[in-house]
Amino acid sequence: MADIRVEKKKPVWPWLFLIIILAVIIFLYFYGSMDTEDTDDMETEEIEEVTQIRTDSEPLRIEEITV
Repeated sequence: MADIRVEKKKPVWPWLFLIIILAVIIFLYFYGSMDTEDTDDMETEEIEEVTQIRTDSEPLRIEEITV
């Protein structure tokens, strides 16, 4: 009779593990360091708050402006 060669299947889990690790590395490369990059480029500017207090009791009038 003829001999039929049967090859065992190679395990798939090492390839899945490799794909998961590569996906995590790619994710961290693109999204992991965004917190520090965004804050380095920002400039802060102090704004002085100005409030005006009317001491007279006369109500404020809005006049119509015509052009």
